Amino acid sequence: SSVGFGASPLGNVFGSVSEEQANASVRLAFQSGINFFDTSPYYGGTLSEKVLGKALKALNVPRSEYIVATKCGRYAEGFDFSAERVTRSLDESLERLQLDYVDILQCHDIEFGSLDQV
Repeated sequence: SSVGFGASPLGNVFGSVSEEQANASVRLAFQSGINFFDTSPYYGGTLSEKVLGKALKALNVPRSEYIVATKCGRYAEGFDFSAERVTRSLDESLERLQLDYVDILQCHDIEFGSLDQV
């Protein structure tokens, strides 16, 4: 879709969002033609990924019907763009999202990380 669903609110970034509200939001977005969902382990200290994963699963549609992007490098404890942390981050995100793969992995706020590390 040309419009994406930014899932940071699912991590309670802007206020409390119940699981019911999250599921309804993701379902309505999908039914409205939005099939691109973006999240990050930073949003709500991993909560956004967990809630989005549950909501996508609740859609009960084939995985090929939607695109998921998540991020690496920025976490509640700070920035780490090392190869080891990026690899571990992806594995952790996949587990939280309950997915076998993500379509896009982005470096989160890369301009704030160590350029030597990047």
